[in-house]
Amino acid sequence: MKTYLITGGAGFIGANFVKYMLKKNEKIKPIILDKPTYAGNFENIMENLEVPMLHL
Repeated sequence: MKTYLITGGAGFIGANFVKYMLKKNEKIKPIILDKPTYAGNFENIMENLEVPMLHL
């Protein structure tokens, strides 16, 4: 299992990148690092929070 540190993962591009990576390979462990601001909104990735390997 590979671990990916994704900075800016709560932004538009980062959230879509996380979704893409989880669809492409379910055996990854994404770690999202972001600052909640107007651009970095964790609601962008809320639907992926049920994925057991997703860490915020």
